[in-house]
Amino acid sequence: MIFVFLHILKSHDDDCSIQELFVKSVYTFFPNARLIQVSDLKTPKVKNVKEVFRFDGDPSKIMEFRINANQELDLKEPAIYIDSDMVLLKKFDEEKFIINKKNVLLKRSFNNDFIMKENFKNIEFKEFKNRTLGEIFPFLACFIKSNSSDFWLQMKNELNLIDSKYLYWYGDQVVLKNLVKKSFENFDFVDEKLFACPPEYLDKKKFPFIVHFKGDFNKSVISNNINNIKNYLDVCEQIMKKNNSKI
Repeated sequence: MIFVFLHILKSHDDDCSIQELFVKSVYTFFPNARLIQVSDLKTPKVKNVKEVFRFDGDPSKIMEFRINANQELDLKEPAIYIDSDMVLLKKFDEEKFIINKKNVLLKRSFNNDFIMKENFKNIEFKEFKNRTLGEIFPFLACFIKSNSSDFWLQMKNELNLIDSKYLYWYGDQVVLKNLVKKSFENFDFVDEKLFACPPEYLDKKKFPFIVHFKGDFNKSVISNNINNIKNYLDVCEQIMKKNNSKI
């Protein structure tokens, strides 16, 4: 399986321990994975990453940068594009994603009734007034399976049709919603609760495949528990090697 993740640092002194943990979790459950780091021209390679694709774009327009970089990467085969503040907790069946001829998107599971703010990161979004998160952004961009770069070309073309403020934030989710509306039959869906579950919603009786430590608070949670999570991944790796099992 191919995993692609975006990684851009504002400073070379920034802590990369969360990204290193993400990389460790991928190789724990998919030891033969091809893992590609997508970055700007300056960001260093994350430890244990073997392949880096560098794109000469404007990281301040992060939505545009990510979409254009993934399109320029120009993969001709299925790949999962995933955020680097996520940690895999168990192996999922990659063959189901590889053989699926449709692109696979992440359907929002949580906070669907949350009323959106009209100002975010000093950008006005008056169109969000009295509208819910689930209504505006039913699909998240932190986990996407596409079958080739053709999907990212569609994303790029659609991004160019919307307001330029979305180049800085929310643009990927706006584009995903628009693409699904135009061609629903081209997509399958998986649930956020299984493939990008925020830690506050974890079901201790049934772990998700992936947990998503988004937001400053959750990033502090993972930072304070790096060693515990590493120990968990080490145990999983030992069990899989010994029994050749799927955890």
